[in-house]
Amino acid sequence: MESQIIEKLLGRYFEAETTVAEEDRLKAYFNSGEVAPHLQQYIPVFCYFEQAKTEHLSKEVSFTPKAVKFSAAKRKVYSWVAIAASIAILMGIVVQQENQVSEFGTYEDPELAMQKTLEALEMVSLYMNSGTEDLGYIEEFNNTKDKIVK
Repeated sequence: MESQIIEKLLGRYFEAETTVAEEDRLKAYFNSGEVAPHLQQYIPVFCYFEQAKTEHLSKEVSFTPKAVKFSAAKRKVYSWVAIAASIAILMGIVVQQENQVSEFGTYEDPELAMQKTLEALEMVSLYMNSGTEDLGYIEEFNNTKDKIVK
């Protein structure tokens, strides 16, 4: 009779519907040592915390970080590497700023400005037209669908 009640409580426990008192009853049952053979597989689930209370750490743990010691020669090398990296970064920035040419500049000659504008619009038109070529297939699909649906 008790195993049937425990089975119902287990079902509710695994569905997360038990109260704290019911969970305490399950823990007491599985810690009692008189568990039905078909329910013995659940003993570790409910006895884990009781067993964990008895465990003790035998080794002392130190939480102080170990200091990394560098020799004087290594410190000099690291400082020179840092200086060289800083110089390389600064030179890269300077060279990039000198080579940077604005593509959005203005033209002094109105005819040249008109020519560049026409070239840009022609390029946009070319890409727009290449994207609309596939729309013919969609129109054909719609015509065929309309014939079938009617």
